[in-house]
Amino acid sequence: MFINKHVLDPDSIKKRLSFSYRSFVQNRDVQKKYVPFLNLFLFVSLILFPFSVFPEAIQKISSFDTITSLDSGSQHHWEITTSPMDPVSFSKSYLEGKKNSTQFEIYNAPGVHKLKDESVQTVYIVKKFIAPKEWNAPSLSVRLGTINDKDRTYLNGTLIGATGNFDEKYPQAYDKIRVYSISNDLIRKGEKNIIVIQVKKFFDREVGIEQDRTEIGDTTLILKDLLRAEYIKTFLLMIYLTVGGYFLFLYVRRRSDRENLFYGLFTILFFLYQFLRNQIKYDLGIEFIYMKKVEYLILTILIPMFSNFVRVYFKYSRNLFLNVLDGSYATFAMFYLFSNNVIHYNLLNKHVVQYGWILYVGLISYYLVRRIAQKDRDALFILFGVLVVVVAGVLDTLGARNVIVFPRVVGYAFLFFILSIATILANKFVRLNEEVEELNEDLEKKVEQRTEELKLSLEQVNRLKIQQDADYFLTSLLINPLSSNKNTSEVVKTEFYTKQKKSFEFKGKTYEIGGDILISGNVELSGKRYVVFVNGDAMGKSIQGAGGALVMGTVFNTILTRSGISSQKDKSPERWLKEAFLELQKIFESFDGSMYISIVLGLVEESSGLLYYINAEHPWTVLYRDGIASYIEDELTLRKIGIPENEEHLTIKTFRMLPGDTIVIGSDGRDDLLIGKAEDRIINEDQDQFLRRVEEGYGDLREVYEKILKFGTLVDDFTLLKITYHPKTELPSTTNLPTTSFQETLDRGRNLLEKNRIKEGLETFEKALELYPKNETILKLLGRFYLKEKDYAKSIGYWEALLDRNADSSYYLYHASLCYKMLKVYQKAADLGERAFLQDPSFLRNLINLADIYRILNVLPRANELIERALRIDPKNGKAIQVKNSLGSA
Repeated sequence: MFINKHVLDPDSIKKRLSFSYRSFVQNRDVQKKYVPFLNLFLFVSLILFPFSVFPEAIQKISSFDTITSLDSGSQHHWEITTSPMDPVSFSKSYLEGKKNSTQFEIYNAPGVHKLKDESVQTVYIVKKFIAPKEWNAPSLSVRLGTINDKDRTYLNGTLIGATGNFDEKYPQAYDKIRVYSISNDLIRKGEKNIIVIQVKKFFDREVGIEQDRTEIGDTTLILKDLLRAEYIKTFLLMIYLTVGGYFLFLYVRRRSDRENLFYGLFTILFFLYQFLRNQIKYDLGIEFIYMKKVEYLILTILIPMFSNFVRVYFKYSRNLFLNVLDGSYATFAMFYLFSNNVIHYNLLNKHVVQYGWILYVGLISYYLVRRIAQKDRDALFILFGVLVVVVAGVLDTLGARNVIVFPRVVGYAFLFFILSIATILANKFVRLNEEVEELNEDLEKKVEQRTEELKLSLEQVNRLKIQQDADYFLTSLLINPLSSNKNTSEVVKTEFYTKQKKSFEFKGKTYEIGGDILISGNVELSGKRYVVFVNGDAMGKSIQGAGGALVMGTVFNTILTRSGISSQKDKSPERWLKEAFLELQKIFESFDGSMYISIVLGLVEESSGLLYYINAEHPWTVLYRDGIASYIEDELTLRKIGIPENEEHLTIKTFRMLPGDTIVIGSDGRDDLLIGKAEDRIINEDQDQFLRRVEEGYGDLREVYEKILKFGTLVDDFTLLKITYHPKTELPSTTNLPTTSFQETLDRGRNLLEKNRIKEGLETFEKALELYPKNETILKLLGRFYLKEKDYAKSIGYWEALLDRNADSSYYLYHASLCYKMLKVYQKAADLGERAFLQDPSFLRNLINLADIYRILNVLPRANELIERALRIDPKNGKAIQVKNSLGSA
């Protein structure tokens, strides 16, 4: 750049030289005399008056009928100044030949002018030219390239065009090519003309006609040239859009080929980016800031998208480096969404995003070089295409940074690149089709061969199925007699309902097989009749579950048969259940975890309706009374039979059935129901739904089954057991409702005992007992009194009378056991204590008493086990510590 401070016209130059060149040449004497002085004069003139001998840098245009370039060259140039001025008055002053003090610098257009003072907002760019004297073009236009940022353009002092609002803080159109039409009467034919462009910058130190080219000429030719370039770009954009849409369609049809997704998105994004670099975008009416926002955002995610395409195409997995890099670029993209500062966009893109591309290119090259080393031709072609795009990208980046003035070529490079990648993907598809065609060449023969193989396989499968069905049939023949309702009681009725999940055909008949089993029978214990029942659900489906059911049925029927043959005279229901449970536990435990079974095993006393039962991880037992269904239990105490050390948690639960009560027990098939649509696979998780089905079916098993089918679909074996209690005569009251006189008798008896008038008090209680022989209150008073008086023989009579009507009371069992211990009938005391323990394992006084009994009987392991349990409940209990010390000294 230089400042032309001494610009003179040609006439002044002629006056300064006082002799002509021709006369100087013709006179040799003069040459000899004046040559030294002339040389000295020229040298001094060049030093003291720089540029004064050169004509003004003004372009002479020969014709407007063609397009004439106005770009700066060696013969003419543009000028620029930061000094404030009025374009109109300046133009008129120049055209009138008046002198002007405004200082100009030579400006090479197109190109970026770097401002020394960034506070300068507006500059003025001047172009002078001499118009031809005549032309035939009906209209003229001037093309001024892309101007940063807003401009007002004047020709000979008249405004011919303007772009952007000078008062707007956001950028307006710094990448828009300006084409302004010129009225013919504005041109000074054959004379000097001047173009003055008032430019308001946007970026800090950069201003001017940055890219494209400047030219003047026939409007038709200029617009044709501009539109031809834009149409070519648009044609390329349509190719990108078509290719991208095609590969996205391929991905939709085949989701496993994720490379089609990444390549399709990459191409669509590139289409949008190139469209936003096209002049057509200004016809959409969208604000410039939003178009730039989208352009920078796409530019940020374009290269990462291609990197992921290469990774997926060559089947490389993601790593930490790529995750961090992609995450960083996603953060940059979010910045563009939430910020409207284009200067920050430009800084981020120049100093971070574009340098980050180097990492992506390195990563892509790593993928491709590894594949090339494996002699993958696709990788070689992609690498070549990448190198072409990288070179074009570098040239465009240097142009965008105003390092060089070079046409944008990345669009054309990408056309080659995108079509080459599309060809590679198409070749992959063609190779697949060729393989298919190769397979189809002898398809008929292969079909016949495969049909024969399938026929043989089908015959083999049929033979195996017949054999399997025969095995199923044999197993069902073994299970059916074992799963039977052998209860003969008229008081306690039992009903079964079974629907196994697995059904099969054998010799034209349909059978079922599964792991659920139902058994009922009768047993007599200690002179009382009981109804025995069990509902089991073996682990596994079909043949595996049937195996567990077969074992269960065999063992339990053996127990029932043995109980009917051998004497059960002195055996309590708790003891019978315990022994049955332990026998089943031992059998199933021997399978070492390959076979478990959940069960509800129980006894119902016919005379009282008292239910004793064990629940080993089976669905809870339901009571149906007065039209209302409810659970009689609310906790899980035992795991499935067969799980090691299960017997340590054995608890026998009791429940007293009233006349008309119904107990319903079922396997987990009653709850594991498929609800909603089959494809959703939603399994019922509401355990209370079964209660509602029992109520809806009024306790009838068939109706309950039908209601369950309306609620959901069975997905497991399904069995139900119904127990109803209908005694022939009404049971006497356990309390014999007292009258007022009876209560007065009790109070009088208590007062007499408190006053130590023992004989009179006991006589009073005996009279009350004659009126109410089964009254629980009197029996407890007398039992406790004689126990306190240490008359254990009399006390035991009252406790046993209470047990006749309340065998499920661990409290009564404990006191009876204590009396027998004091009477030294230790075995009887131990049996009663064990019954109390089975009903309530945490009853502290019974634990201490039972441990002491076993200490006396010298059954020390059992004694130690019980006393340790007691101390875990109450570590500071004095009686427990005393028994523990006695065991230690034994």
